Parts: sequence; C-alpha cells; structure tokens
Amino acid sequence: MQALSLGLYVHVPFCPNACGYCHFYKCRPTASSVKRFLGQISLEYERWQNVWEGRPFETLYWGGGSPSCLDVDALRALGRLCPTTEHLKEWTVEVSPTSITEEKLHVLKELGVTRLSLGVQSFNVQTLQKLGRKQTPQQVYDAFEKMRAVGFKNINLDLIFPPDFTSLEAWKADLKAAIALRPEHLSTYCLAYENEAGSFTPEAYQRVDNDHEADFYRFTWEFLEQNGYRHYEVSNFARLGYECRHNVNTWRMQEWLGWGPAAASQFHLKRFQNSRSLDYAFGETVENVSLTEEDLCKDCLIFGLRMCDGVDLNELQRRFPEVDLKIYQPLWERFEREGWVVFENNRVRCTTKGLLLADGLASELL
Repeated sequence: MQALSLGLYVHVPFCPNACGYCHFYKCRPTASSVKRFLGQISLEYERWQNVWEGRPFETLYWGGGSPSCLDVDALRALGRLCPTTEHLKEWTVEVSPTSITEEKLHVLKELGVTRLSLGVQSFNVQTLQKLGRKQTPQQVYDAFEKMRAVGFKNINLDLIFPPDFTSLEAWKADLKAAIALRPEHLSTYCLAYENEAGSFTPEAYQRVDNDHEADFYRFTWEFLEQNGYRHYEVSNFARLGYECRHNVNTWRMQEWLGWGPAAASQFHLKRFQNSRSLDYAFGETVENVSLTEEDLCKDCLIFGLRMCDGVDLNELQRRFPEVDLKIYQPLWERFEREGWVVFENNRVRCTTKGLLLADGLASELL
C-alpha cells in the first residue's frame, strides 16, 4: 500500500437552531455541555497521541453543528487540543453568519486556520424560511466582509438548491450573488430527503420532477465554469488550486480520524463511528466495519466517478496490486456505450450525463 494522507475531522455538535433538513448530530450549547465536549476531545487527544506524534495530520476540519457558536475561550481551548505541525496543509472551520464575530475570526486566524466555510444556503429570504434558517442575506454579506478584513484568503460558500425546484431564476440569483463576493470555493447541494418526520421526507421528494432537478444541476455546472470556477466534484467548484484538500483525501479513500460525538473514522482498514452522545465512550461505536482492499478499491471507484477527473486505473492498480480491476471492464464498456463515461488511457471519468447518474452508477459497481 502507498503511504496515505491522514486527516482529522472534529465534530462540534453545537447549534442554536434546528434546521428541518439537517440530520447531523447536534445539541444546544450550554456552559456544561461545552465543558463536557472539550473533556471528550482532550481524551481523544491522549488516546490517539501515539498515532499523531508519529504521523502528523495533513488536513484538519471542524464541522458541525456550528463550530462558530463556541465562544472565544472554547475556540482557543479546542484549537490547543488539535495537533498541528508544519505538515498541516489545510485547516477548515465551518462558520455560521449568525454566530461568527470579528473577535472569533481573529482567534481562528491566530490558531492557524487557513480556510473557512460559510453556511449561506441561500440569499433568498423565502428560500431561507423554507429551510428554517434564521439568518438574513445582510448577515451573510457582513460575515463575508469580516472574514476578508481579518485576512482569510480561502473561503467556501455553501449553497442549497431551492427545496421544491420551482424557480430556476431564484437559483440563478443565488449563484450570481455568491460569485459577486468572489469566494475561492463554492459547494452546491441538493437536499437529502430522509426517512424521518419533518419538511424534507421521501414523500416531499416524490413531488420533485427529476428532469427538472437535472436542469438545475446542468445550469449550475455550466454557469460556474463560465465564471472561473472549476467543477471538480459533483457538488464542488473551486478557483485553480483551492480545491478542498480534506474532502479530496476523503473521496480518494485516504485515512482520517473523527473526534467528537458521531464523528466517523477510517483508519487501518477499519471504519468506525462514535456514538451520538456528548458522553460517548472510546471504543463504543455505532458502527465498526472491517475493510478489505477490495472494499477500499471499490469505494475509490465509486467516489472517484463523482470527481470530474475520474479515476486513473493504472494508479489504482498500483495502490491495490492484489485486486483484479479487469472485472470492471464490461461495466466501463457498457457505461461508455450509454454515454455515461469516457474511457481513455486507462482512465475512466463521467460525462455530464454520467455525473447526473452518479448514484446509479455506484449501484452498478456495488
């Protein structure tokens, strides 16, 4: 096996708002809950010390929840519990327009954070209301201006397609407002309709016309490419050199540790996830799966086809020399006949049509 990159994901579960579309583990921040959380991260720091001392993290990502709802003292404390060295190539923190302040931004800058991801979701008041977001468009503009003023030069904006896909014009306006700010990165997501009670259920999804949804995707891909953002994964766009390293390493099936409640890890041919509780116990997981090299290789193909550069099969064969990649050749030939992939120089990548069907292609690979 080639040497793999090692990343660290820290799940900060605190969020003052319960958006109807969000199913990540979260809870309201209180003095006692934040103290318990930091205590758990301190234990993770100690438990994994023998790993990170010998193999430094290359990427660090704080997600949530909303990490920016921590106060400045908690942010500093959490920063001290995340091992950083000169080997760290990227440190991302997710921030909310309603909780980020100039003082917090200075703390993040002092800690060494290199990349911020701002949860915009929409600049349209009606869409924000449908999503259950409490922010206003002006708060987004104010937050972005503060981030630039403090000196952050790598900023992502998260956007969500309108839940009902009723207005392409409203979505165009969102994209135009986003690129007017000139961020380095954009992520555009379609809602996941979960089997849970609430506004965004499978029944709601059945009312969405899939062809109409595809029109939104196609427009987004073409519009952002035309405006200088390279489309590098189904939902992600970046100016040259600003692709999210942490996510790319994940899609390429490298290794990462997840600290915090509900955080997932992939390490030494194991996948495991902490329990969905602030009082999770180390080793007591909600998922613990042993992986074979065939499993990892297949996941490299599945996630690699979501990336616009596709998969270099020669490189994949070098990484997994015992796996017989020839078994997939009939699939590539059929996918190519259908116009879903291009297969050349032993590299397979999706066409635009194929990217729209990426989940279906993944099912075929499985």
